[in-house]
Amino acid sequence: MRLARELELRLERLVDGASAALFRGRLHPVEIADRLIRQVDFLQFESIAGPQIPNQIEVRLSPADLDPELRIGKLQHELAHALTVTAADRGWRTGGPVTVVVTTDEAVPRGLLECEGKEVPGVLPAWAQLLAQDGSGALDFTDNRNLIGRELDCDVIVSVPAVSRYHAIGGRDLGAAHIDDLSSSNGTFVNGSRITERANLLPGDGVVFGDAAFTYRPV
Repeated sequence: MRLARELELRLERLVDGASAALFRGRLHPVEIADRLIRQVDFLQFESIAGPQIPNQIEVRLSPADLDPELRIGKLQHELAHALTVTAADRGWRTGGPVTVVVTTDEAVPRGLLECEGKEVPGVLPAWAQLLAQDGSGALDFTDNRNLIGRELDCDVIVSVPAVSRYHAIGGRDLGAAHIDDLSSSNGTFVNGSRITERANLLPGDGVVFGDAAFTYRPV
């Protein structure tokens, strides 16, 4: 409900304050966003780090459903924002920035929305960090689910022998950060206690992978 209201307020600016009656017989931008999110839900798949969605989405609508006065570039931007926020709320990994392209297609039945997606790796901004307690640096959490371990394909690489190849997952959903151990050999510890199930993270919490110690800090 919060997401829908936020998007509605943002999209009101997109339609220059016009009432929803302007879109009578067509799909309102808020309705397009709602249908897009439901379609992307079906596109999610399991990655090593958990549920992931394609981050580049093409939306196809009937020309009769899209108001010709609507600013498509702004609509695409707002749909990408809505999907990005939804992914963070639901803990969907994206693998890169979310983009949405809206096109019209006479073959799409009126009142329906079709979408396809693909995965394109890209750089995401950090939303939290793990600060090394020995002062050696900081590791960024950028995706909504971050694979932590020694392997080079991990999102957060901790190159010490006591850390497993795929050691843990650090993520967020519904505004809360958390960490899960992946049955690592030497364990994951939060504030001194070895975790056996998901543990929430709060600012200043101590996190240890094997013998590599960090402090959690939201950005």
